[in-house]
Amino acid sequence: MARRRGWVWSIVVCFYLVGLVLTSHANTASRKGNRQPMQTFVDAGRAVWLPPMTSEGPVDGLEQSARLGQSFQSWGDQRGIAPVILLHGSPGGYQNFVGSRSRPGLGELVAEGRRSFALDLPGMGLSRRDPPTWSARSHAHAVLAFMDEMGVKRAHIVGWSNGGAVALNMADIDADRVASIVMLGSVGAQETEGSGSYWFEQAKYEIGIGATHVAERLLPHFGLLDLRDLRRGLRNFDDTDQRPLAGIMRELATPTLILHGRNDFLVADWAAEYHHELMPTSTLVITDDDHFMPFLAAEETAQHIGAFIERFDDPAAVAERATVDLAPRVKPFGDAGDAALHWLHFAPVLLVLPLVTLVGWVRPGRAWVAVLVGATELDIGVAWLGLAVGEGVRAVRHGRGQKVSAWLGLLVRPLAALGLGFVFVQLVARPVIRLGPDWAHGIGWLLAVAVLVIVMRALPVLVRNIWTMRGRQRLRASVARLLHHEWWPSWALYLPLVPWFVWQSVKHRHPLVFTACNPGIANGGGLAGESKSEILDGLLASGDRRVLFGVRLPNDGTPEERTAWLMQQLDDEPRLGGLPIVMKPDAGEQGRGIKVCRSREDIERLVADTSGPILAQRLSDRPNEVGVFFVCDSAAGRVFSVTRKVFPVLTGDGKRTLEQLVWRHKRFRGQAETFLERFADRRDEVLDDAEELVLSWAGNHRQGCQFRNAPELMTPGLERAICEIADGFAGVNGGGLDFGRFDLRYDHEDALAAGEFDVIEVNGTSSESTTIYDPRRSPWFAWRTLMRQWSIAYAIGARNREAGYKPLSFVQALRLVRAHLRERESLGASS
Repeated sequence: MARRRGWVWSIVVCFYLVGLVLTSHANTASRKGNRQPMQTFVDAGRAVWLPPMTSEGPVDGLEQSARLGQSFQSWGDQRGIAPVILLHGSPGGYQNFVGSRSRPGLGELVAEGRRSFALDLPGMGLSRRDPPTWSARSHAHAVLAFMDEMGVKRAHIVGWSNGGAVALNMADIDADRVASIVMLGSVGAQETEGSGSYWFEQAKYEIGIGATHVAERLLPHFGLLDLRDLRRGLRNFDDTDQRPLAGIMRELATPTLILHGRNDFLVADWAAEYHHELMPTSTLVITDDDHFMPFLAAEETAQHIGAFIERFDDPAAVAERATVDLAPRVKPFGDAGDAALHWLHFAPVLLVLPLVTLVGWVRPGRAWVAVLVGATELDIGVAWLGLAVGEGVRAVRHGRGQKVSAWLGLLVRPLAALGLGFVFVQLVARPVIRLGPDWAHGIGWLLAVAVLVIVMRALPVLVRNIWTMRGRQRLRASVARLLHHEWWPSWALYLPLVPWFVWQSVKHRHPLVFTACNPGIANGGGLAGESKSEILDGLLASGDRRVLFGVRLPNDGTPEERTAWLMQQLDDEPRLGGLPIVMKPDAGEQGRGIKVCRSREDIERLVADTSGPILAQRLSDRPNEVGVFFVCDSAAGRVFSVTRKVFPVLTGDGKRTLEQLVWRHKRFRGQAETFLERFADRRDEVLDDAEELVLSWAGNHRQGCQFRNAPELMTPGLERAICEIADGFAGVNGGGLDFGRFDLRYDHEDALAAGEFDVIEVNGTSSESTTIYDPRRSPWFAWRTLMRQWSIAYAIGARNREAGYKPLSFVQALRLVRAHLRERESLGASS
């Protein structure tokens, strides 16, 4: 089998490398060969030959043949006033400003009444040869040389995106030749670039350049991805040092228009506002556009540019500082939230990284990080590294750091989450939230984070499971569990009732007054961690033979000694009934750790695997089970509700395995993991046609039993029998029982009505009327039932408090719950 799998993988790899990658390279080579040569643009008068430039200026001593060809486009022919030169971003070319026959581009629109040029910066667009350096400073020298070739002494410079850095450097090199600058969605100070750290950004660009080389060679892109242009753009950023730009902007006397879109997702809007603070001669105009306003809003952009540069055709014109905010910033969390974001924008990366790691430790925190990235408030590189570090620490702590695939997952998962957050915020959250009033924006962002948490949780599960039958059935089970309250976690079921619990606490003057119920049961009447053996002793004190007898194993001794003690009890105590016998943790919950031991070996194995005290109890041979909720809220007790327990029975078809039958069953697949773990040694067994297998004999919802509301079983005979047992209860210090659930086994309904049954167990204060889990009923039924039940609990507790019984304090309850949770974790590990 392993050898065949190896051959399959060999064939797949060969097909990928030979059939796809090599074909892709051949296709890409043919496409490059068909690209229009530079000579065509020279013949058409749309290209110039410029000397190679460095950040200090032209390279000296080169032959004419060493010059670089730069293509360009021009519009208009007005020669008397300063023309406009448009500089593209990275990657890009002069064609970014060229429109179509039906729609003029920005280059043509700004040429009204003057001449305009758009040119390829060295090494970009249609260029064939790489320059010595790709820095914005060297490009600025190239544009000035282009002006010399065109006979332009003075020009207005429009720098889009990374072209803005070129424009700033031009003004710094020769301010007299720059009539004005338009920073159009432009980069600027180093503090506003990504993380704000020069070295961190350089590392990102170097990694990106390396990734394009790898992708170009190993991905079969068939020329659809122009990775050469992408690599040029990365080289442009990598060679450009933005650290001097803040100083240039502070000293700049050239009139400057900062035209920026509030929804720019590549250069954040707060960067433009910061640049305006630095520049004494700037006018800031914020629009409702994004980074691609030269394409998507060319006419409006041209109007803003035209109105500005017209004022500075005269060299003597003086710039006036102004702000025009056409899309005011929304502050969803007020001035405090805005101040926190301002700190985040300019904080050192070494402070932000550990903060991201800490916040991203939990899923809602990761969603907030993804939202901040999507809203351009946080650099994606910093966010990715911070989340990856957190994932790595988590993997080491949980012992998952040994496999290479695990570490690759740690690198990919945070990036996928951030990408999902970016898409979600830009395409869904931000457009929807903008529709509401200002006061609703904070709520909108909180809801967006909540939705993103769900999506981030659900999407990996969907991708992981959609490919197989078992996975698809698991998805169907997850959806079913989500839609019906029967499967909801306890916190989700109780959360809507929090205001009602607060009201009961105020009404009865104590939030935990219900813990005064059941004076005969320790730990607040059975709030958490109560002893089952102590409760059983209290029931046995009544002398009622319907209570199944049990004993608690001694805590000391080896498993063999404890087993020997129990075997002696089985021989000496006829009330235990001999083997088989039920074994369960003395402080268990929800059926955890319960086993039916049929031999000495079973007992010894369970004793060795179970931590803490153990209760051994007689096994009832009665086939049916109910849960009867009892309350004593008046002079006499009464039955509050009766729940019929339907045990899961799997029927074979003679074709499918036990595992397949479980996953295909509409209900059983909801607890497939529980059943398949229980029958791990039989999961590949094919059940005969019509053969039945009981998947769980424990009458517990978490263990697979179905609960159904059964008011028809609430008979006077049953109620009388329950009250007799409850009245005879003598628990801790002789205290009584007035609130809780009896779990009963019975033969048939007539016998139950006549009071013939076995009492398996009684649960106290924290028990529930299990009718709330009836799959036929709605969440409203469950909530109404819980409100009625807990109203009684509060009332009984208040009555007992008046009689001298003290409810638990918050500190006592917290200690009990914490100890119980630790015990439950140990049970989950051992069972």
